[in-house]
Amino acid sequence: MEQEQKQFKCTGDCTKCHPVQRQYCSSQKGYDNQRLLLDLMGAVEELKAKIEAIQDNEALVFVPEEKSEIPTLPTAQEGDGA
Repeated sequence: MEQEQKQFKCTGDCTKCHPVQRQYCSSQKGYDNQRLLLDLMGAVEELKAKIEAIQDNEALVFVPEEKSEIPTLPTAQEGDGA
């Protein structure tokens, strides 16, 4: 005779579940939360590394003391219109 295996379907109301099922669900939630935190910590470390790299290269990106080779047009505060 073939036995049917009951498929568990979570209703979201833990008080209606068997205590063993509640223990399983809570341990699974704890595990999922731990994995999420580890993933988030890894993402934060990656962001820190990227920010540090950007800050280290900031001097190369923005150097106000150097003259630009791009010609500038006179503004309203200069020339005949001032």
